[in-house]
Amino acid sequence: MLPRLNTFRRTAEGRSVLTVVAIGFVIRLGWAMWAMRAAPTILGDQYSYWYYASEIAHGRGYISYTTGTATAYYPIGFPALLGLVYWFGFHTPLPGNDAQLTAVMNVAFSTVSIALVYLIARRCFSHRVGLLAAWITALYPGLILGTATFHLETAFICTLLAAVAIVVDHSWTTGALSRRRLIWFGVALAISALIRPFSLPILLGLAVAVWCSGLGWRSVVHHVAWVLVPLVLLLIPWTVRNEARFHHVIPFSTNLGDGLCMSRFPGSNGGFSWTDHAWCVDPNMPDAERNGANTRMAVTFVLHHPGEELRQIPKRLGLMMGNDRDMLLAFEENGSNLRMVSPARTAVKYTADWYFHLSWLLTLAGAGLLFRGWRHDRVLGPRRAIVGVTMLSLFIIPIELWGNPRFHMPLLPFFAIGAAATISWLFDRYWGRRFPQRSP
Repeated sequence: MLPRLNTFRRTAEGRSVLTVVAIGFVIRLGWAMWAMRAAPTILGDQYSYWYYASEIAHGRGYISYTTGTATAYYPIGFPALLGLVYWFGFHTPLPGNDAQLTAVMNVAFSTVSIALVYLIARRCFSHRVGLLAAWITALYPGLILGTATFHLETAFICTLLAAVAIVVDHSWTTGALSRRRLIWFGVALAISALIRPFSLPILLGLAVAVWCSGLGWRSVVHHVAWVLVPLVLLLIPWTVRNEARFHHVIPFSTNLGDGLCMSRFPGSNGGFSWTDHAWCVDPNMPDAERNGANTRMAVTFVLHHPGEELRQIPKRLGLMMGNDRDMLLAFEENGSNLRMVSPARTAVKYTADWYFHLSWLLTLAGAGLLFRGWRHDRVLGPRRAIVGVTMLSLFIIPIELWGNPRFHMPLLPFFAIGAAATISWLFDRYWGRRFPQRSP
């Protein structure tokens, strides 16, 4: 891999990619270092991630700040990752407070994501599409704004893209993936899932990709089995800790039940609601018991009120896809107490929204470009299959929970790829202009 990278960066294509990555890095660094100045003080997800990361860094464990007892309400991945960064800050001469260390980590993840988007798009389409996708990602307002928050999306997106890239980068003309590549894929998938389990369906994407390559079902089982080895091994420590603490098998977190039941009640708008209504159990119940009980309550609601469930799905979808200004609101609650002047804030808000809407509309318009050739092209088909399955899963999973604009953020790099493919196709179709390309 390193020789390939050294050779690539000396080419004209490599220099163009380094340019867009460098520009994306500078924009993110400037924004994050200006906007991240202090730890959050408003209770919520950002405060929780920061608090638990700080506790882990100080060796005090994962203890709830509301009950004073062990918790697994949030997946361990992001607090542990952030806690590791804070630990290095405490024990080395690294400058900066918690907010600045978080900003540096976010900038690093977000910058790497630009390069990963290029790799995925290039392997699925061409250098031209990869470069366009990288530019769209580098300038994506929502992704830039996200680097100045304590939310997990930036880290999740990078680890998710890394898992996809490991499989997409395989030369499918050689047949099956090597065991080493499958193990690395399993490691990346485990890290991503420990941050947010939304990435687990990538495993299904791998199965579809292997099937599309014509290797047969036995090979599908073989590939999935090898991925499960590192995936399960990396989940064991957290699961054992939770079994010892709560006497329940909890491989990820205890907030699924709340996420499922909070918006499932007659008359719900599909969005956030406190879980103190009659269609959820007592919110004072311990996390582990409440998680299972609320999951059962949500299933019962769907079975007894199918019409209401069907009415809420478009509501959740509308809330999830309605705008992309959520990271701007999150920045204003990150503890720095900064506020943009009104004209600048309005410009950023509407720029983020329109950029987002244009990207997904272009992706929708060119959806056939991604799904084309799944069963007939033994090289591009498997690559596009895993990207397509990942996109679909990231779209479907959130609307089974509740409507939250942040849930669409992992889709933004894939919208960049889809939009780039559509723009490239339009150039070929109507103008006949081609940027220099190399085969995927």
